[in-house]
Amino acid sequence: MRHQIILLLIAISVVGTLSSSSCNKPPYKPDYKNIQGFVIGKETCNTDESKDFWLIDFTYGSDNPKVGDTLLVNGSKYTNVLKTNGLNQQLKVIGMKVSIDYRIISADKIITTGCTVSSPITYNLKELTVLNQGEIR
Repeated sequence: MRHQIILLLIAISVVGTLSSSSCNKPPYKPDYKNIQGFVIGKETCNTDESKDFWLIDFTYGSDNPKVGDTLLVNGSKYTNVLKTNGLNQQLKVIGMKVSIDYRIISADKIITTGCTVSSPITYNLKELTVLNQGEIR
């Protein structure tokens, strides 16, 4: 009998602890957003190509916000283009589908300056600051 009372008290305290500790908490809301797109090209500005901006068309994901600009690249028209210089080396492939977590997209278009090649090719676009990134398969 005494054993049953102790087990009952332990069960009541466990249930009480669990119910009081997990209630009244709002659901977790991440402090970043996600956007998905296709790598469509890159700027040519620096002799060290790792410093060049890459162009991404963010029309792949159905929930993507309209944050970029329309751009004509190699005869193809893209409608939601941003540029970034934070793209991982393995994602720097034209046509690659990418998923990017971000906090910041520049409010204004960024003009690339300080080019070290003789005939730079740059685009006046908003810049996406990459937080996390990966390939969409």
